[in-house]
Amino acid sequence: MSNNYWTKEEDKILKKYYPKLGTKVGMFLPNRTLDAIDHRVRRLGIKYEPIGEEPVGYLDIETNSLQGDFGFIYCWCIKVANEDKIYYSVIKPKEISSGILDYRVVKELLDVLPKFRTIYTYYGTKFDLAFIRTRVLYHGLEFVPYGLIQHKDLYYLVKRILRIHNNRLESVADLLNIKGKTHLEPRIWNRANAGDKEAIEYILDHNKKDVILLEKVHNKLKDYEAKTRRYL
Repeated sequence: MSNNYWTKEEDKILKKYYPKLGTKVGMFLPNRTLDAIDHRVRRLGIKYEPIGEEPVGYLDIETNSLQGDFGFIYCWCIKVANEDKIYYSVIKPKEISSGILDYRVVKELLDVLPKFRTIYTYYGTKFDLAFIRTRVLYHGLEFVPYGLIQHKDLYYLVKRILRIHNNRLESVADLLNIKGKTHLEPRIWNRANAGDKEAIEYILDHNKKDVILLEKVHNKLKDYEAKTRRYL
């Protein structure tokens, strides 16, 4: 391939990732120099837009296990900050019985995540995102490129600024007098694991309420946030 010839696929990568990643887009174009990339984006009229805070989303997942290699994702929700809109995907009973499991659910999450520039979780560093990455690898998919989306884990903010009997989201919400946390009985999880549609829908409803609660907790504590920038 001539160094002056750019394929349609290469141009597609530049248009998709350069505005948010800048020269880091080179990770997808190992055969291109930084000078070549710079020349090409100028030619195509593509500009780098340094990452900001918005759009902001609140992410939470529900799973049938604490380990991603043994379990799967029932559902995930991302609530759009300051809006009533919640993106979500939920597993179907036939996907459990057929062994397809959460392939579609994970793929739909990967499609939605790039809509956001900042994602908030609660203990997502150690659980939600780690579990998601595990399922992404399990299904042979590709995770969101590093540096594309900021990640802020409110668990570590709570651990830094508060002194309460435990650091669970429910305990923080109780402290702040925020209502809305629901509870799941083991029987519901067992029924969902067997593909019971009603149980799965109940878990999805629980998931939606958790992301709504997460935003409310964040709004109470955001004045204490550090300015450190981390990514998914």
